[in-house]
Amino acid sequence: MTFTPTQKELFNKNIEALSNILLKESLKEIKSSKFELILGKDNLDINLKDTSIKNNGGGYNENLLYQDPI
Repeated sequence: MTFTPTQKELFNKNIEALSNILLKESLKEIKSSKFELILGKDNLDINLKDTSIKNNGGGYNENLLYQDPI
């Protein structure tokens, strides 16, 4: 997943706001992810697609983290 400069800035601000030092350091170590961010038309329609799961003909939704999020 590729982030815009604005998204990177927001991520870094959120990381720095964490009080749990272990969590903060663990999140800073993440370099890549098997998830793809899916944004719908509604601002609340946010989902994650697991790109490591092969689609076996079951449809697009089987790879989504949240089924029917709204």
